[in-house]
Amino acid sequence: MRSHPAPPAARRIFSWFVSKDVRESLIGDLEEEYAARMATDSSSAALRWYLRQICASIPPLLWIRLTRATWLATLGVALLAYITVGVAQLIVFWAASNTFSTTHHAFDVIVIFPIVVLIGYFAERLRSGAAILLGAMMLIAITAMTVFVSESSPVWYRVAWFLVGPTAAYVGGVLRPTVLKLARRP
Repeated sequence: MRSHPAPPAARRIFSWFVSKDVRESLIGDLEEEYAARMATDSSSAALRWYLRQICASIPPLLWIRLTRATWLATLGVALLAYITVGVAQLIVFWAASNTFSTTHHAFDVIVIFPIVVLIGYFAERLRSGAAILLGAMMLIAITAMTVFVSESSPVWYRVAWFLVGPTAAYVGGVLRPTVLKLARRP
């Protein structure tokens, strides 16, 4: 009897949806049944069966992964941190506009850096990976604003925001493990 392996592309795609702890056994069972059907049915009928099983399994497997996902909580913390950064920026911009006559000045950038570091620190403390996600969200938002909003701000100001926001969030995230290490030292 000739062995007919399952299509490698279908197997690879299916393995993305199956959690690591059951991947080998689930795919192994599926391929054993596929081989048995190849021996008794036509190859096209066995392939159709195999692909139907994969397609029918993907939605429940996705649901399981989504309900067990820790990334959803991380995303929630990062979104909350992003909103907090936005509120802090509004307060800083309001204070700066009442204090300074120009709308674009280094004060905004300098003051917001430690605030975002602090927000990134607490976000990372609540959920591991939230500070990095916060930095990525800030980078995406700054890029979108630069591309889609026609504002007459100086180049240095835009470049500063590209660097300050994501860098501050990253620094806040790195501070958490550093503070924990320092706290554990005797």
